[in-house]
Amino acid sequence: MKKRIILICLYSAILFIEASAQSNISESWHGFKKVSFKIDTASAYIVVPEKPMAGNPWLWRTYSPEFHTEIDSLLVLRGFHIAYININNKFLYGQPSLMDIWNKFYGYLVNEKKLATKPALSGAVRGSLCEFAWAKLYPDRVSCIYAENPVSEIKSWPGSKMKGVGATPDQWKQLLAAYNFTEEQALNFKDNPKNNLEKLAANKVPLYFTFGLHDAMIPYEENALVIAENYIQEGGPVMIFPMTKGKQEQNGHHVTIEQPETIAAFIMNAWKGLN
Repeated sequence: MKKRIILICLYSAILFIEASAQSNISESWHGFKKVSFKIDTASAYIVVPEKPMAGNPWLWRTYSPEFHTEIDSLLVLRGFHIAYININNKFLYGQPSLMDIWNKFYGYLVNEKKLATKPALSGAVRGSLCEFAWAKLYPDRVSCIYAENPVSEIKSWPGSKMKGVGATPDQWKQLLAAYNFTEEQALNFKDNPKNNLEKLAANKVPLYFTFGLHDAMIPYEENALVIAENYIQEGGPVMIFPMTKGKQEQNGHHVTIEQPETIAAFIMNAWKGLN
């Protein structure tokens, strides 16, 4: 009986070792080393710089990690890690259940991978809903926020209840389901990215927004500028950069990112400012 128990334990240990090895698979990302793994059932990865900076700073890509990767590449070359957890778009609206998954991801990177406790957050559109939700919960865990076409409130996107075109009816239904909201509850939601910025501002977390001047989906005047004004009123630092050069596609929503070096420098300087 003892022999059988020992064999079972050894077999279990071998399976555990094999599972651990499978959870850290080395691949390539735009010429850099990428390590893939799982958080529960969600696939995730980190991009590892050849020479990490002291303290292991990292950029957390909250959405669309293959969009405008020139900023990320500059950061990796200078010693930053890049991290991403892949959540189905239907569940990517900044809701509390998403924050639980993000906490597991953050805890794994900080405790197991030994990355810095204050990542830079980077997102676009729905990604801004998520990064502001998380940053407001944990303002002491953020070095800075960079957002392309940030959403100020869900009535604008995905709600399509304001000036902008917004999103599709299906995406609005997805948000209602994600939060378990009725239509009325969603329209009266009071914890949008533009709301409750006091603690984030008190921690002097710097923000940097880029956007197109002719974005019909998410007009900057009811989104990026609203967040910026509210943040300034709370004493928070903000930089804004309208993108006017290069391609302006999809009704001005997709724009060319000008001076990616400047944005990468902003993220690096925010990290250096912590030390």
